[in-house]
Formats: sequence, structure tokens, C-alpha cells
Amino acid sequence: MKIIKSFIFLALILSCSDKKTENQVSEFEKILGNDNVVTLNFLVSNFEKDFLARQYPNLNTENACRQFLTELRDKKTDNWMKISQKAIKKFKSSDLRLEMYKFPDSVWVLKNSTFDKIESDSLAFLETSGPYVKSRFKSTNPEGITKYRFGRSYGNIMHDSNFDSIIKRELEIPRINFIGKYFQALELIKNKSDFHREFFETKKSRGFLYPESIARVMLNYDIDLRDKLNRKIIVLEFIY
Repeated sequence: MKIIKSFIFLALILSCSDKKTENQVSEFEKILGNDNVVTLNFLVSNFEKDFLARQYPNLNTENACRQFLTELRDKKTDNWMKISQKAIKKFKSSDLRLEMYKFPDSVWVLKNSTFDKIESDSLAFLETSGPYVKSRFKSTNPEGITKYRFGRSYGNIMHDSNFDSIIKRELEIPRINFIGKYFQALELIKNKSDFHREFFETKKSRGFLYPESIARVMLNYDIDLRDKLNRKIIVLEFIY
């Protein structure tokens, strides 16, 4: 009788744990929005059934994910398969990409700081006699109010540099979208575990994180790779 009760108690614990995970996934997806969830599910499916299946044909999904993280941590990625172009194009054309990253809507190369000005919502700039890049970022909140933020990059730009190529490059450089739905979803689930809390707080303070560092932390925490939510994070953080 005691054995039966123990099994029943264990089943109840596992059931509650599974239910909690399902709720967290549901809240995570609720923040992302239906269209972004459809895109994410496609990317995860493609990663697991295409990349992982080709890279580790003799391993199941859980063990393939663990091997993927181990090789990434150890920087043994020279012989990795490539992610399918179909998935890459899907992500690049999706709204999910813009919820994860922000890109400037306008970029200028100013000859020197005398051509610059301080906007009402931007910080003071450095006075310099050489050319530098100024970028404008546009954001619209749920109430439909549009705001602009400005950034400046002081690289080694010469007066005879190809400004057009510099502008084109800057327009394509992704920055972490700290007000996007993906970051909001990560904040919502940060109390899921010690790993999720450390991951969110580190990402919040540092922005872009080295993939091998994230992989090391995931392995150190021995995250549950059967958890669909963890596998979604793996795909978004390491592949896209």
C-alpha cells in the first residue's frame, strides 16, 4: 500500500510540474503572439528534423541537443552542417526577427560633430573633427505612439571612405531589441529556474552573449532538454 501511495504521490508531482511548464510555455507564446509562434515552431521543427537529424543521425532529439551544446561550448563546430536556406529566409522575412532585434531606419555619415545636433530624446555627443556614423531607431508602442532614438558610432572612418557602403552595413547590423516581445517573454519566464533567471539578467545587462558561454551555462545547469520552451530558446539564441 505504501508503494502504491508513493507512486501516486510521484505521479501528482510530475503532473503538477508538467502543468507548470505548459503554463509557462503558454505565457511565453502569448507574449510573442500567434504569428510569431507559428514562425518559431517552424524554425524549431526545421532545426530538429533537418539540422540535428543530419548532424547527429544516431541520436534522439534530446541527446542531439546536448551534443550540439557540448560541441558549441568546446568550439568544435568546424564540421557542422548548415541550417537550411528555407529556414533562414523564413526568419529574415518574419516579424519575429524584428521582435528580437532592432535595426536603424535611417543612417548618416557626418563629416564632423559640427554637422550634428542633440535631439530631445538623445544623449550629448562627443565633439570630433573626423567623420562618424549616426543612426536613428524608430519604435511604435501598442498605443500607436512613435518614438525615435539615436545612436552614434565612432569608428575608424576616413574622409575618403566609401560612405554608401558604411551606411548599407550599419542598416543591416542587428541590435538587441530590449522592448521587443521576445525580451518581454524572457522576462516573464525568468523565475522558471535559476538558469532562466541568470540568463535573462545577463542578457539584460550585456546584450549580445557569446554562444559558447550560453551553452556552457546551460550544460552546467543541466537544463531539461525535453522541455519545449528550452529548445525554443536554444534555436533563437544559437541559430538566429
